[in-house]
This record gives sequence, structure tokens and C-alpha cells, in this order.
Amino acid sequence: MTRSEEMRVRILDTAAALLNEDGRDAVTTRAITTALHIQAPTIYRIFGDKQGLLDAVALHGFSNHLASWTGWTPGADPIESLRQGWDMHIAWGLQHPHVYSIAYGDPHPGSSTAAADAIDAILRTQIEVAATDGLLAVPVEDAVAMLRATGVGVVFTLLAMPVDRRDMSLSTRGREAALGAVLAERGQAQEQGHGHGHGQGAVRLGAAMQLRQQVADSTALTPNERALLGDWLDRLAK
Repeated sequence: MTRSEEMRVRILDTAAALLNEDGRDAVTTRAITTALHIQAPTIYRIFGDKQGLLDAVALHGFSNHLASWTGWTPGADPIESLRQGWDMHIAWGLQHPHVYSIAYGDPHPGSSTAAADAIDAILRTQIEVAATDGLLAVPVEDAVAMLRATGVGVVFTLLAMPVDRRDMSLSTRGREAALGAVLAERGQAQEQGHGHGHGQGAVRLGAAMQLRQQVADSTALTPNERALLGDWLDRLAK
């Protein structure tokens, strides 16, 4: 690790400690420079401005948590992976409310933090696996948006409750409702080994999204043909 990289990590660790102890307002240039005995330009050179620092702190915190979590591995059952990923996301948000608020708490058109993008990338990968297996009833981006919106709403709703009165079943119910809305077979039915979920219509949608994933890698079609067929399949799913 270079001296610059080492300094970057030290600043992130210090900022994260301030954030977790006293919230966003505690993360000031003065507090960090005093703790590390450095000059303010060092922070600006590495992170640009305070928002750049806060975004990096959120990603740093999420990356550290993900590195220590081994509940999901590539090749696992895609539906169970989505459940485990959801539970991890909710737990992380409740354990790190200040960091979570940086990642998701200031939405506006065109806004996206590195931490939120990293979480979305993992979610998208899991959903693409479900689509490849014929289990997805809506386009991948719609499924990402649905699960993200529901998950973020659950976290902020639970954070607003007194800790001793949080109803964690809200997370489970929200998770299963969101999965039921995007999967060709309802998560509960698959988990319990029952039936065919939404029936033949759901099976057709699953097949359409499965074909949608295969089209993306096809070399038998031109790029324009792949785009057109993909658009048709997405419209059928919607």
C-alpha cells in the first residue's frame, strides 16, 4: 500500500468513527485534521470536497461489511440468494443508520452514491441469475428498482421506530411481497415446493425474461436485432 493509499484509509476510518459516534455534522475537516495531524488540503486532494468524503465513507463502510459476510456465494440458489442479500441489506442499514442515510437519504434526479451503486450491482447480478433460470417475471431493471425501493423503505421505516418497538416481521413481509411481484414463481411457493406460482402466465413471463438474458449474449443476431428483440420482450413483461 502506498503512502497515499494508507492516508486515504486513515482518513476514511477516522471519518467513519466520527460519523458513527455523532452523525454527519461531526465529520468536519477540522475534526479529521486534528485527529490525524494533517493539513486540510490533504483531504481535498484525495476526496475533492466533503460530499466526496462522505460518499467514500459510505462505500468504505459497506465494503468492509461485505468483506466479512459469507452468506452469499456465486452459484447459490438465486431466490435464496436474494433473500439472504435482502436480510444483509436491512441489517446493515439498521446497524449503520448514518452511513445508510448518506447512501440513500438524499435522493434527487441523477443522484447516486458509490455505496448505493455497489449494492445495486450485487442485486442486479443475483436477479440476472434468476432471469437466466427462467424465474423472473419482469425486466431486470424493473426488478432491481422494485427490490431497492422496498428495501430502502423498510430500512428507513424501521429506523424511525423506537429500537425496542421495531417490528422486524415488516422486513420479512416486505421482502416476500417484493419477490412475489418480480418472480415468475412466488418465493414462498418455491421455498415450500408448492405448485407453479402465478400459473401459465407467469411461466411464459419467466421464459420471456430467460430468453431476454440469452439474447444479450447471442452472436447470431446483429446488435440492432438484439436491441429490438430485447425491447419486445421487455414490453411483453410489462
